[in-house]
Amino acid sequence: MTPSSSTERRLQALGPRLRRQLERLYGRQADAIWPRLEAMLRERAAARPAALVALDSARLAEPDWFVAPDMLGYSTYVDRFAGTVDGVIGKVDHLESLGVRYLHLLALLKARAGDSDGGFAVADYLAVEPRLGSMADVERLAARLRAGRISLCVDLALNHTADDHPWAVAARAGDPHYRAFYHVVSASEAAAYEADLLEVFPTTAPGNFTPVPAMGGSVWTTFYPFQWDLNWANPEVMLAMVDTMLRLANHGFEAFRLDSIAFLWKEMGTNCRNRPQAHFIVRALRAALDIVAPATLLKAEAIVPTALVPPYFGADEADDWDGGFEPECHLVYNNSLMVAGWVALAEQSAALPQAIVEASGGLPRGANWLSYARCHDDIGWGAVIGDLAGIDADPVTRLKAAARFLEGGEGSWARGEPFQSDGSVLHGSNGTMASLAGLESASNAAEREMAFRRIALLNALAIASGGLATSYMGDEAGLLNDRSYRDDPQRAHEGRWLHRPVMDWAALSAPAAKRITGDLSALRAARIASGGAGAPGALPSANPALLCIACGSDRVLFNFSVAPVRFGMLEGWQDRLSSTSIGGDAMIEAWGVIWAGPAA
Repeated sequence: MTPSSSTERRLQALGPRLRRQLERLYGRQADAIWPRLEAMLRERAAARPAALVALDSARLAEPDWFVAPDMLGYSTYVDRFAGTVDGVIGKVDHLESLGVRYLHLLALLKARAGDSDGGFAVADYLAVEPRLGSMADVERLAARLRAGRISLCVDLALNHTADDHPWAVAARAGDPHYRAFYHVVSASEAAAYEADLLEVFPTTAPGNFTPVPAMGGSVWTTFYPFQWDLNWANPEVMLAMVDTMLRLANHGFEAFRLDSIAFLWKEMGTNCRNRPQAHFIVRALRAALDIVAPATLLKAEAIVPTALVPPYFGADEADDWDGGFEPECHLVYNNSLMVAGWVALAEQSAALPQAIVEASGGLPRGANWLSYARCHDDIGWGAVIGDLAGIDADPVTRLKAAARFLEGGEGSWARGEPFQSDGSVLHGSNGTMASLAGLESASNAAEREMAFRRIALLNALAIASGGLATSYMGDEAGLLNDRSYRDDPQRAHEGRWLHRPVMDWAALSAPAAKRITGDLSALRAARIASGGAGAPGALPSANPALLCIACGSDRVLFNFSVAPVRFGMLEGWQDRLSSTSIGGDAMIEAWGVIWAGPAA
């Protein structure tokens, strides 16, 4: 097979953008690796299945296809959801019933033997975890999902491999080619770097380096000792990862979650996060995808302060290069808005989500937020310190109070637990959406009603904020915290398993699930009717507990308070959720949402 003429046209048009990133990263070495990379692009394009080539053409004709009101998502672990990949095929009808158009299967690829950081220590990028199935199963699932207009997303861990990945095994055995894939430093070099580095897991994995005698020094391990950081200053790593990404795209994956991309570039004297070179790396990956598999999305897992997020969408480099705007990721997690929603519930103030929504506008064309209320990870409080500093001179104390409340502090209805902290320091909090919102602690009908309203409130925030709103598995069923992980020696040290329960399919027929899925359905229908997608718009509010967002033609009001709130706007509009007309002296109930659309 030979690459198509359309591939050649894209290579001619986008090749200069790709080369530009290589030159920035590798200088004169870019000339040496370009012929190899160009040959790789042609080879992967020639091997692309006909169904995916057709999808490429359709997506190129509608480049903003994923920035649409009905573009709503779902995220899950395969084993927790349906046992195997083949089992997921049998559950696609459930996803379709929820209106899902995007499915993120977490930690799908073959993981390290033993502890694997929940599957994020990858031992083989091109194989599925054997207990979950095979790549052939994935191809069948992808085909079934495409038939339902659902795009399949997989995690691509760019920062590190497992220590039993073939590259790491070869490096440990003395292969100089693969030893250069990793950062190996002396004890004095490690100490010099550590002076400026932060710790991701200070309790379970302190420090950023792990002595490996067989490697002749310490290996850089930002996350866990068994996750070896890749050396992206080596162009061979770039070639290997581009090849990996394109092969996966040819198996039917339509989106890649780029795991921990803020950490990719290491530089002495810095905290080695969000370096400019990390952006050049991702822009190179984007250009390669745009040439070979343009139907495919890149999603940035950049859990960083809001001010540092926009560059992950791309940047205008017109002053530095004739190419102008350089696109990076199609999607970026709006992590700060997720955290802000929980802060708002805890302190009954809309101040922080108001600030985050105001900072979330101005997206470039062909880009979108990925918004969510909960996910497989903890609620990381540190990401919003900078945002809250503009509101409160002591943001850490304020966030500690929110964390204590969600972790079941005095008078709290929440039932979360601290993560990587004994509660005295600020780090993260764990818990399912339902448990954090008060459904676990509710002892009567009135308390359950308040919990359901809080769940709907946070789901509304994710959906009305315009991004690709994604639900986490089990949240639609109101699943509670799963403490059984503490009895499993392989998982007992990892508190985030608290909110990773096995899907309870029987629970979907219970009253709680019916209430939650009903609310979700109404919110999604309202979003579609509004025509809202892309960045949210913040509107002023006179009440500190009231958040107002513009979503398409509509105005969405959120009451982050246990008390009803009166508002004097939108008279004559209609609440899409209740199908009632809004009067001049309207009231939003405790923890309530009004989705106001123009009167028919």
